[in-house]
Amino acid sequence: MKSCSVCHKPVDGQMRAFFDQVALKSDSIQLKLDNSFEVVKFDAEELKVINGSDPKNVKKSLKDIKKGHEVRVAYVVGADGMKQISEISIKPAMKVPAEKQVKVEEVEKLLSGKVKYTLVDARPPVKFQEGSIPTAINIPLPAFQKNLDKLPKDKGELLVYFCAGVT
Repeated sequence: MKSCSVCHKPVDGQMRAFFDQVALKSDSIQLKLDNSFEVVKFDAEELKVINGSDPKNVKKSLKDIKKGHEVRVAYVVGADGMKQISEISIKPAMKVPAEKQVKVEEVEKLLSGKVKYTLVDARPPVKFQEGSIPTAINIPLPAFQKNLDKLPKDKGELLVYFCAGVT
């Protein structure tokens, strides 16, 4: 995926994608990669699920993955040309303390213009170009050090970073 390649280097035998759906009768998973889909096979007896909902039940863990959730899979290409996955890693939820989170209502107040602020969208440029909060500037994490000049000079100014939400 283009957005994953901003932070992650491609690795042979692995792919990063968004989970789309699982078919337990055919032991296959459909993944979304940018603007296309890919179907991969798995063996429930051999598949390792990292960060799954039920460590002892592979199929339940797969059924519990929400559509659109970010995953990384390790695979080999079989004799039939299909990718057979040996491992699926489900991106865990970020833990952000409540006092560090900004509510939608608070952002709406900022946008009303009464407080001086800077909103920094830390998502990859591809996602930023698809749409962002008005007035936000784009500084993806890997490019942070190169873009310090975009940050406010006034150290007292409110600075709010956001990405794709707590995933």
